[in-house]
Amino acid sequence: MNAATQLNTQSMQSMQSAQLKDKVALVTGASSGIGHASAIELARRGAKVVVAARRKPELDALVEAIRAQGGEAAAVEADVTREDDIRKMVDFTVATYGRLDIAFNNAGTEGVFAPLTEQTDATYDKVFDPNVRGVFHSMKYEAEVMLRQGSGSIINNASMGGVIGFENAGLYIGTKHAVIGMTKTASIEWFRRGVRVNALAPGLIETPFLHRGIWPSAEAMYDFAAGTPAGRVGSAQEMATIVAFLASDDASFVSGHALVADGGYSVA
Repeated sequence: MNAATQLNTQSMQSMQSAQLKDKVALVTGASSGIGHASAIELARRGAKVVVAARRKPELDALVEAIRAQGGEAAAVEADVTREDDIRKMVDFTVATYGRLDIAFNNAGTEGVFAPLTEQTDATYDKVFDPNVRGVFHSMKYEAEVMLRQGSGSIINNASMGGVIGFENAGLYIGTKHAVIGMTKTASIEWFRRGVRVNALAPGLIETPFLHRGIWPSAEAMYDFAAGTPAGRVGSAQEMATIVAFLASDDASFVSGHALVADGGYSVA
């Protein structure tokens, strides 16, 4: 059994860790991929988890899976391109569990990959609305709750593309640089008031997102990953454990940081 498979197996074991006991977590884009794995991992560590996305059936199945493992979870349908949905999502979390301690702003899109001269305003809106405006509104309403409490941890899903560039991905890369910039700025404003803000910057991770229009084929993706220092793509569960760390008191002195988890690609 390789490391990634072992981690995925561990994530579905009984909810027994108390590291995040009595914490309330909100995960956007939880219907698949890193968001899905993170919701399970946070619940496994004792958090009460609200999962949000546009696809309610997938969320309901996730809630059922968490509850079957002894965890506590609830689902709310939300589109992060709609400010009202984000406000209602946060309100739902507080109404259901009384507070908000952890927020993983994971929802986003990959955009359209083409030379910058071929990009359009429509494409710009398509990628910046969920990836930047959606994170901005999520942080805004989550922080309102956390600042009143005097505590909380916000994690924004960026990308290794937030610290480096990629050909034909100018708009997508721009959104991820923006996410990291907002993360750093919010951390300065809120750390002394008890709220930490960090970003996860994943590399090539085995998720449905990775297969949507970015690579001509799965074989091309795996061939590319084989040439990176790690020699493979990462797993959603590997990212979920990082999210759980950043959410926990183990990271109490960590804020304004973009944790790059890319198998060494960006430094190679």
